[in-house]
Amino acid sequence: MTTGHKPQDRYKAVWLIFFVLGLGTLLPWNFFMTATMYFRSRLGPPQNSSAALTEVNRDLLATTSSPALKPSFLDSIFNNVMTICAMLPLLVFTCLNSFLHQRIPQALRILGSLVAILLMFGLTAVLVKVDLDPMPFFTITMVKIVIINSFGAILQGSLFGLAGLLPASYTVPIMSGQGLAGTFAAVAMICAIASGSELSQSAFGYFITACGVIVISIFCYLALPRLKFYQYYQQAKMEALGEQETKMDLIRKGILWRSCKSDTSALTHTSSWIVLLSSIYFWGESDAQKGGTCLSSQKQGIQELEGTSPGGDAKNGGGMPQSSTHESPSIIAILKQIWVLALSVCFVFTVTIGVFPSVTAEVQSTIARTSDWKKYFIPVSCFFVFNVFDWAGRSLTTLYMWPKKESRWLLPALVVARIVFVPLFMLCNVHPRKNLPVVFHHDAWFIIFMVLFAFSNGYLASLCMCFGPKKVKPSEAETAGAVMAFFLSLGLALGALLSFMLRAIV
Repeated sequence: MTTGHKPQDRYKAVWLIFFVLGLGTLLPWNFFMTATMYFRSRLGPPQNSSAALTEVNRDLLATTSSPALKPSFLDSIFNNVMTICAMLPLLVFTCLNSFLHQRIPQALRILGSLVAILLMFGLTAVLVKVDLDPMPFFTITMVKIVIINSFGAILQGSLFGLAGLLPASYTVPIMSGQGLAGTFAAVAMICAIASGSELSQSAFGYFITACGVIVISIFCYLALPRLKFYQYYQQAKMEALGEQETKMDLIRKGILWRSCKSDTSALTHTSSWIVLLSSIYFWGESDAQKGGTCLSSQKQGIQELEGTSPGGDAKNGGGMPQSSTHESPSIIAILKQIWVLALSVCFVFTVTIGVFPSVTAEVQSTIARTSDWKKYFIPVSCFFVFNVFDWAGRSLTTLYMWPKKESRWLLPALVVARIVFVPLFMLCNVHPRKNLPVVFHHDAWFIIFMVLFAFSNGYLASLCMCFGPKKVKPSEAETAGAVMAFFLSLGLALGALLSFMLRAIV
């Protein structure tokens, strides 16, 4: 490489920019979901539009004994349709980004997505002040949800791919920023309840705040290419791609065979063994072996330079599997190297979304009785506690990573072990319930389970996302990051489907 001495990330500027970009990825959507009661209030039958948020939340949590107004059809299907309109585009566009990110410039994907999401939230803020009939409002809202999640999927996949080019610790700020986004949304919900704000006023504040965060994210991304630390790794990527193109050209011109005949000691030169490796994968090992003793000795030298023994065993904890040297990295070849981590991050979020919030938000306090704790129980013990400890788990990977990247099965074992939280939450004081008994009555049990559940979600998911791009060659790291983002989204979608079944079982 000609990039020279590796520069330092001065003032952690690149790290902080990725943190802000992670925050900007999820904060707008978290605020959108926090305003769910505002959207539903505009779909129901005519009622007092100045109803306070505290009254709506009492109805939502069934904390009053008075009969509630019968919801309209649009109101009753809002949550289910919103889930479908959010999850399907998220999954589809994350998958498309994994395959097409090399054909669309990075700046266009990231800046274009941020601008599109900004426009949608600007429109949403304007519509707070505009009176619309329920059906047009419902239709416009669902279209906005589709657009926000489509561009959000492209943005998230592109950011994880971008972070994959840098050291593993630079995936952590994206995960940590996303975790903090949930914490901000939970705090905003609690503050709105405490202040008794009107639904429309609270929602308008959410949407304007989201617009501000997106604008800050845009400026941060525009500043990123000016930083030497970022430029170093971008140059490393371009040089790696340039080496691939050069060796393919050498193969086509037949230089490989001339170098083999003229100088068997050329193995010590980096370009010679790279070219030779290309020939083995391009024509096949059987054809390459026709080069005779020269080719055989060079192949053995290649294995030594790659850190593998002639028998094929990798050094340094298993090493990095070889892959074909094409101009565009093969998705299948990359997936073969990271499939364990990809399935792990998918399983983490399948378990999490399977019970949160569909089951956990239905738990009722057994100690509140008529106190204010009954009003704050779910916002605090469910949403706030989850987001704070999820953020803590994600952020811990900045300081410490265990299990290590070389540990093949310990990390997946810890991921699978999280399934124990599913029955634990289902046996809490969830109401209404039809089948299962209540085993863990006290509020403290629920909070303890939530702390461990949230922390393990953030920590294990962050480890998987950090390690995935580092299992492949630098030139394939961006694609690996995009693939990991797809499996993260797949876990969200599978968890959303699973949630209906788990709630019905309770």
